[in-house]
Amino acid sequence: MKIVVVGIGNPSFGDDGAGFEVIKKLKRKVAACHLLSPSLELLEKIKSYDLAILVDAVDIGLKPGEVIEFSIEKGKNKERFGGLTHTLSMEEIVTTGYELFPDEMPQKVIFIGIQVEGILPFTKGLSLPVKKAVEEVADRIECIFGRTLKTF
Repeated sequence: MKIVVVGIGNPSFGDDGAGFEVIKKLKRKVAACHLLSPSLELLEKIKSYDLAILVDAVDIGLKPGEVIEFSIEKGKNKERFGGLTHTLSMEEIVTTGYELFPDEMPQKVIFIGIQVEGILPFTKGLSLPVKKAVEEVADRIECIFGRTLKTF
């Protein structure tokens, strides 16, 4: 099974860099890449994989550092994506991918969001709760890779 992890976010905007930091931790262990923000470029990064895991910062009113995880399914996640720290919905991007490239898109797309404490432009580094969450998410993804690879 081919799996890819895509971290999304700007490391120069404080906690918005959570996805980038997860990718840094996983880069040599799994197929991984980073995007500054979600765009149609995401489709090129996940096409031809069986499973795509997307990691991004969210601001949906949870405790800073709290982690959410769910599958992206066509038309079912609009409420969940209301708190992303970007303007383009990943649900819309992934849905577009399934419509344009039905045979090339992953069988499953998992979204992992990390609640931010704050996003300040031109601020490097993560808040302590988000740093801890980055470690947790990197470990969780390694477990997903281990379980998935053992079943195939």
